[in-house]
Amino acid sequence: MIYSQELLRSKGIETSGLVFLADFPPYDPHLVEVARHLRNESTKAEVYFWKALKNSKIGYKFVRQKPILHYIADFYCHELKVAVEIDGSSHDGETAASRDQKRDDDFMVLGIRVVRIDDALVKRNPYAALQQVFVSSGVPMPPQLQFLATGQERLFPQGYIPRNR
Repeated sequence: MIYSQELLRSKGIETSGLVFLADFPPYDPHLVEVARHLRNESTKAEVYFWKALKNSKIGYKFVRQKPILHYIADFYCHELKVAVEIDGSSHDGETAASRDQKRDDDFMVLGIRVVRIDDALVKRNPYAALQQVFVSSGVPMPPQLQFLATGQERLFPQGYIPRNR
């Protein structure tokens, strides 16, 4: 999809300051440094989800903290046009809900589906959260994920036994 300022403006999206590159979603270059900081300061749920993504070898490239428009998506897959948001307590309340809805609507204009996952689910069972991405977005689930996920212990290499601390 080719994104144009005219298209986005006609849909009510502010385009000032955005960088437009070929068929990639436009982004605010001022958010690149913020995204880098967020990658270095990931929440526990984001770390678990990222580790599950990497360990599962699902064949799709996801990136963390991707600037899109005037927002930063927690995870984004360009091939699938799916953004994943790990929602914790900061997303509770009416103000946060309306802000999240605006963001989801803006992403939808770009053809990006947003999947919101509760951070408690990710911490409890990151592989189930990863499965939810595919179920919720309507994308066929990769065969690697069609197993019964068991949770945090699947994040570590076989034979590795974490020490009790």
